[in-house]
Amino acid sequence: MLALVGKAAAHDAGAPDEDRLAVSGGVGLMSLHADDRYPVARLPGVLEAGSPRADERRDGLDYAEIALRARFTEQLRGFLKVAHHGGQDARNETEEAWLDGRTETGHNQQLALRAGRQLLPLGLLNPIHMHARDFGIAPLALRGVINESWRADGFSLNWQLPAGWSAGAGAWRNQGFPGADAGGLKLLTARAGWKNEALQLEAGYANVNADGRALVTTGNVGHTHSVPSCTRITTDRVCFFGTARLLSLAARWTPAGSPLWLGAEWWFKREDGRLDSINGAPDYSGKLNGGWLDLGWRFAPGWEVIGRAERTVVSHDLAGANAGLVAAQSGIAASDRALGSLGAVVQWRPAGGHRLAAEWHRERSEATSNTVYLLRYQFLFARRLL
Repeated sequence: MLALVGKAAAHDAGAPDEDRLAVSGGVGLMSLHADDRYPVARLPGVLEAGSPRADERRDGLDYAEIALRARFTEQLRGFLKVAHHGGQDARNETEEAWLDGRTETGHNQQLALRAGRQLLPLGLLNPIHMHARDFGIAPLALRGVINESWRADGFSLNWQLPAGWSAGAGAWRNQGFPGADAGGLKLLTARAGWKNEALQLEAGYANVNADGRALVTTGNVGHTHSVPSCTRITTDRVCFFGTARLLSLAARWTPAGSPLWLGAEWWFKREDGRLDSINGAPDYSGKLNGGWLDLGWRFAPGWEVIGRAERTVVSHDLAGANAGLVAAQSGIAASDRALGSLGAVVQWRPAGGHRLAAEWHRERSEATSNTVYLLRYQFLFARRLL
């Protein structure tokens, strides 16, 4: 039996809960072009990590994935998903691997504990795999805050409450930006949400240890979730030692009987600590405020057009010997200009698990702008085994 996969759950490789064992997967092709190199090697004025991003303009395979979902009992489920990503830095990844146990705790209440590799439950966009999102180009704020997506190994506890309320908390061993591979459960998250048939609201918070997070100033690399080592300070890297705190607020409004919907998401990040380089080790404090607004219109069966407007602002404060030199080396000396973008996508989902999407973006940073075009084709499937 071939099952069609829904929009948000498509790349999540879902299967009906009544299946004891199900396999699912998909393949995606892409064509990415832009007036100038894309993405920019560094977001102007943003303290990032790792090597400068490589130019990812190309035609070819986007991803291929396979997943297994198992229901061992009514209370215990498991999920495993592995994927191959194409491009300059083609790689294989275990994107998710978890066990989920749940129990009823009272009238219309449920407690669930999930252990393993998961997408962090922050906001409404991060819990969706990147290829399943409406836009293939991630918001600028999401790149600046969490490098476009954030997953980790750990434990998440979620409590479903009556009247549409829910709350949760998590403890994680983090290895990616905005934290560092510090070992132990040094990433803590919390969330709260409410939803009814038309409106969904979500708030999230994260506190992560970022001791030893390296910013490499030479070379380039494709999109990756790992962070280089800071075991020694060299001429080509700046190391951040400190803490990152994040706050997210998100909302989605889908009026009953209307072809229109509205979504918005806002992220705030504050980092405090010091920056170590061969030029000095000044105290550092930085802030990033950013978000986006989406307006969608389902104008025909299987067809949808979505517009997006974005804005992100950053600020930094360095105090100590050679603070100016360290700021320049880190790429944050000039951060007085807001980053912005306008985008639109038209997508078509005919029967049979196919999806075709074409999108356009106009990104503005400093005194420059860049126009980006992306065409994506995806085929998704889910099949019951038991």
